[in-house]
Formats: sequence, structure tokens, C-alpha cells
Amino acid sequence: MKRTSHYNDCRYGQLHYYKQGSEDGNIPLICFHMSPYSGRYYEKFQAELSSDRIVICPDTPGYGGSDAPEQPASIEELTLAMAELIDGLGFDQVDLLGFHTGVLIAAELAIIMPGRVRKLVLPGIPFVPADKRSAIRKNYETPRPYFDDEKFVATKWTEAVSSGKEGWSEARKVEMFADVMRAEFRSNWGFMAVFDYDIETKLAAIEKPVLLPVPDEMLSPSTRGAAALFSDATVNELPDVGADLFESCPTEFITMVREFLA
Repeated sequence: MKRTSHYNDCRYGQLHYYKQGSEDGNIPLICFHMSPYSGRYYEKFQAELSSDRIVICPDTPGYGGSDAPEQPASIEELTLAMAELIDGLGFDQVDLLGFHTGVLIAAELAIIMPGRVRKLVLPGIPFVPADKRSAIRKNYETPRPYFDDEKFVATKWTEAVSSGKEGWSEARKVEMFADVMRAEFRSNWGFMAVFDYDIETKLAAIEKPVLLPVPDEMLSPSTRGAAALFSDATVNELPDVGADLFESCPTEFITMVREFLA
């Protein structure tokens, strides 16, 4: 079944999402992306997992095709828009996957919708101790200098085609770069929300089974550090898988996720 594009009304206007798979299969899986990308980040992963379930990949408000808040929103506020999506789709029960920023949206949904969230898959947890979060947040408070720094866009393009994207085609690199540019001055809002989130308290409140795949990527150390906060977490190391795990979709990773969600 082909991936299709849809919209759902939410508190910020319309929330865009990609849908693929059959509703007659297993429990639906909803995937939340990292900032400042969009749900299309999961295109290949969505195709893999949708063979036996419906997979939904929404664009966080302010990113991709989703309408934006008028000002920076907290993880809690962004998550309410995702709860409205689940209500709009009529799902009684869902599994969740999040990567980087998306981890926190998935975590917050598990807290506010405990009767409807079954399991979580959370690679790439942005776990930073409370005493360091404020200083890191300040790095994102200054708007991106699109017009003040003539090298800024060129630098972002270099990052878009740099290491960590070995499994990406040239077309995908251009597509993801376009997502970053499309976010405009909102690009940093997702990061600001991450470092405002009380991650220690929130992760400790999750009572659902959690799978923590740990590939060789920038947030692997913080993922390991966050593992002890969960009441029911399984840590699976993936030392031979890089940050492009959702693009290369290695068999080991896909099998791991399928078995956990079975």
C-alpha cells in the first residue's frame, strides 16, 4: 500500500501526517520525528513497518506541512496536538516511536494517554541533566541568521550532506535540506522545547514497556544514561548501525522493532 498524505484539525490549525499500511493489521504505530525535519524523515522505515500494520508519521506543528504555533510551544503543548490526531484517527490503542525531539513527544503522550499507549520505541534520547539544560537552551534562543550571515545556508547545506548520512541518496539529502529550510525561523523552537522539558520526572512516570535501541549516533551516551529512569526498559545495543538507521533500515533494527511490538 502506498504512502498517502493527510491533514487533521488541531489547536494550531491543520496537522499534516503521512499514512501507510492496512488498518486490519497489528496495533498502529505512530512515529515522531527529530527537529527540524518532518514526518517524511521516516519514509523508508514507514514502508518497512507498514507491511503488517498502519504507520502514521506526523509533522510536528511548525515543521513540514503542519501549521505552526504563533510562538514557541512546549513539549506538553505540542503533544496535545498529537493527542488530537490520535482522537481524529479514532485509534483505541497505539504504539509510539520517537527519535531525538520525537522521543519527548512520545513520552508525554504515554503520560497523558496511558490507557491508549501500549509500547514505546525510543532511540536517541536527548537526556541532559537539569543543571545543564538552561545553558544549552540559550544556544537556540537566537534566531537563525538567514540574512545576517552569508555563509549560514551554505553551512547548513554542508551539514545536510555530511557524515552520518552515508545511506542517503542525493535526492533524499536535498529533500531533508528542504525540510530544514522550510522550518525557517521556527527551526530552533523544537530544540528550545526539548531543554525546557523536565525529562527526569517525565521518563520516570512512564509505566509502559520501552525499547531503547542504541545505534552509533550522537545521543547514544544520553540514551544509555536515561535507561535507568524507566520502570520497564530493554536496552539493545546496535554498535554497527549509524545515525542513518531510519534511512538504511538494517535488518537487525527492523527485526528488533517488529519483535518488540509483536
